[in-house]
Amino acid sequence: MFKRLMLVVTMLCTLLLVVSPAMANSASPAPGDSWSREGLAAQVSELNVLLGTTDRLPLKQFLESVRNQANTVLGSADITPEAGLTTHKALSYALKLAADVNLLSSGAPWANSPFIVYEAPPISPEKRLPDTLPQDGALTDQLSVISAKGEFEAASFVLAPLSDVSSVTFAVSDLTGEGGTIPAGAIDLRVVKTWYQGGTAWQSYFSDSSKQVLVPELLLHDENLILVDHNRKGNSLRVDYPTGSQYKDISNIPATKFNTYEEPVEDSPTLLPIELKQGESKQMWLTLKVPGQAAAGFYTGSIDIVADGVPAGSLALYVRVLPYELPQPKTYYDVNKDFYVMLYHQSRVKEHLVQAKGDLALVETKLLNDYQNLADHNALHIPGPLYSVADRATFTKQLELMQQAGLSLNPLFGVKQTFPPYDIFNKYTGYLAAKATYEANPTEANKLAMDTLYDAWRNGVNAQKAALDEAYDYVSSFVGHTNLYFDGWDEPSWSMLQFQQEMWQYMHDKGAKVFSTGTERHFELDVKENFLNIVGEPTRAKADMWHSFGSDKMITNYAYPHTGPENPDLMRQRHGMWTYKANYDATYNYIFYEGPPNIWNDNSIQDEFRNFNLVYPTRTKLIDTIAWEGFREGIDDIRYATKLKQVAAAAIASGQADRVAAANNALIWLEEVDERSTNQDLLRLEMIRHIGLLLDLETTH
Repeated sequence: MFKRLMLVVTMLCTLLLVVSPAMANSASPAPGDSWSREGLAAQVSELNVLLGTTDRLPLKQFLESVRNQANTVLGSADITPEAGLTTHKALSYALKLAADVNLLSSGAPWANSPFIVYEAPPISPEKRLPDTLPQDGALTDQLSVISAKGEFEAASFVLAPLSDVSSVTFAVSDLTGEGGTIPAGAIDLRVVKTWYQGGTAWQSYFSDSSKQVLVPELLLHDENLILVDHNRKGNSLRVDYPTGSQYKDISNIPATKFNTYEEPVEDSPTLLPIELKQGESKQMWLTLKVPGQAAAGFYTGSIDIVADGVPAGSLALYVRVLPYELPQPKTYYDVNKDFYVMLYHQSRVKEHLVQAKGDLALVETKLLNDYQNLADHNALHIPGPLYSVADRATFTKQLELMQQAGLSLNPLFGVKQTFPPYDIFNKYTGYLAAKATYEANPTEANKLAMDTLYDAWRNGVNAQKAALDEAYDYVSSFVGHTNLYFDGWDEPSWSMLQFQQEMWQYMHDKGAKVFSTGTERHFELDVKENFLNIVGEPTRAKADMWHSFGSDKMITNYAYPHTGPENPDLMRQRHGMWTYKANYDATYNYIFYEGPPNIWNDNSIQDEFRNFNLVYPTRTKLIDTIAWEGFREGIDDIRYATKLKQVAAAAIASGQADRVAAANNALIWLEEVDERSTNQDLLRLEMIRHIGLLLDLETTH
């Protein structure tokens, strides 16, 4: 049965050899920003030709409308830059739509619908804006999904409206196939909300508040949760107070402080009707969660679409369930070592209790949803709360919630900070300075100053050691293991690193482990952390050097980039195959989402950065984004690669010549393919093809 898919996969995978490096790193070009009167006239002439080639009434009326509006602009003695550019883009949109339709047969779908539908890759470097059509998509009435058992997998389609439609609804059917039924409830359909963000949006987390640009980002059930004002280039968020709903400005500068516990915001639990405007594309996002017990094979279903109460067409949905589940990710360099998926976060009981004014039940509901969302996106090893004797209750409550949501507590990261309060570091540096002064001038006064600072430093260190002992004993007893990571100072200076050496050695001697952010300077330390989160581009040279210091040494990376860019393909690459094939042990980036003053306002930070986040918090849940879906796909890529390496290892161990040859071919391909220039969807398909071939050979012996 698996072979029925292989012909299609094989044809697609031949494209691996010709994919441009730009596909993986930049968005496809949108219609140009340059225009001229002569250029507009030429576009109108081209549109007139296409008008004579279509017998589709809705399309013909749309093209005539665009042409007539363009002629009105051309009839003006002076064309403003804004009007010229808008007209150029509208004509480009119409010309592409007409040309794409002309490629279809006369009996093609959507002939009498108020829109045309494109299937488009959900994880794409292309920025899908209202005035563009998919450069990487195709007109169709079919969607296809390939998924392992138990996997979340996405598909998307773009509606290109030929006329205004005030209400469009979608009805998703069950999926039926050879092995049974996948219920419609396994399919979540959302609309991709395009809104205004800072001028560097899509590719960067650095700020440019001098302008606001449209970007697709939010995955909503209710598109009216956000209102977009194109005149002021800003957004408003609906807050549902008990006394009635209000829209609040979330683009103001400086940003107004916003507490989601006090300002109740929630999305609809299911998709509400959407509105279409003529000539303004709208992307829809489908996420399928294949049940773990689903039988392998082909399934079919449909998405029926109704426009203003009238049936407007149907999308056939074809799903191929692969005959296996995906393993948890392992490292590329050692298939027996776990690859940890981590994120900095602020989803902690202690801080949320303050925001919720002590409402523990509400905080539990909120954080359980946060943790479940993290688990659903493969981030199973987020750091726990920082332990202190005074906060034992909130510490244990958070770990219980994390475990309930399916997150892993083994290893447990972020147990407690290894270092004492910062003023002890000041005493340490003060002591070093006083010691140098005394050695240069050994007076009683200088000795007293030196000894005083020494005593203060040592007292602080000894107090911290006692606190670490207590934390180690309590936490190891609570979680039932000693695989505990204690944090070093974040992005430490060299003097701070030297200050921490004693504490790190102390933790090593206890059998605990140390984690720290840092740079390649950490390679020079006498006492090294066990787990280094190194800034910047992941490379094998860095990984190999760090691993050479011992089998207990793990390396991860952050800030390449931080969270913030909306581009889902970028998030997929950097958290997925790029890091994996660099021989890293984890991805650990900053941050899931930040708190105050207002995570919903991209101007909140008011310095060199935009907001850092992959999701947006509501009162009890989260709003997912296309970047967050890209993150999940990146980790799933690693899981597919892990599956490939596992079945290849089994084939080699069998000693059977045909299986060994196929396994070596697969592993050579995986090593030689350039994950940094190859389209990630095609790379995934080739992994599926190799896994399928190896499994088929296994069953024939």
